[in-house]
Amino acid sequence: MKIRSRRYKSREEAGSYWPSFVDVMTTIALVFFFLMIIAMGLSSLFVDNISIKRETIYNKIQENLNLNEVDKNIMYFDRDEGKMILNTETFFDTGKWDLKSDGKIMAEQLGEIFYSILEDEMLREEIEYIEVVGHTDYAGNTIDNRKLSTERAMSFLNQMVKMDSKLENDFGGKFKASGMSEFETNPNKEDRDREDYSKDDIENAASQRKIEIKMVFSNKDLEKAIKDRVSDQKGN
Repeated sequence: MKIRSRRYKSREEAGSYWPSFVDVMTTIALVFFFLMIIAMGLSSLFVDNISIKRETIYNKIQENLNLNEVDKNIMYFDRDEGKMILNTETFFDTGKWDLKSDGKIMAEQLGEIFYSILEDEMLREEIEYIEVVGHTDYAGNTIDNRKLSTERAMSFLNQMVKMDSKLENDFGGKFKASGMSEFETNPNKEDRDREDYSKDDIENAASQRKIEIKMVFSNKDLEKAIKDRVSDQKGN
């Protein structure tokens, strides 16, 4: 008897050309990773660019202050905050806002410093405005302190940016003045309402009577970056 043997043809399964879910997710993750690296690099360059501009402004201010041999006990430059702090005890009599001779000299020196900064177009665009801010201590009533702090700030600004001066004619719109009274340094109402002051209170109050000149920097670089990003998204 013949035994027939059946031969079964083995079929090879066709290979799948569809990537697996894991492969897809891995690819997406890698794309996002590289995009993040690029974004971090651009962000770092952007921040570095702003930092260089600010540092240039700060160095120019400090160099001029050193050149004029400004006494740090009368005025010092706080680089961390980007502002100059002036001791008003030296420049004003108690309760007055008329600048004394030393205050006038200081204001004029600062006017020259700011002109040298603002005539540089790159630095000028970086500064939105320069604000002179008056501060008083917590002694006396709020209304009088508001008036005194504002009038002192205006008095200093008017001497720094004189009427019809080159600084006013060229860059007058970059300056403003305001008064903070005692509130920024003394938000506590109980301190403001006290009538009996210790020696420490009096010394502390003296440090609060001051004028600050601060630079408020422009966000034009940041705004431009945002506008460019929005424009690119619209184009896509």
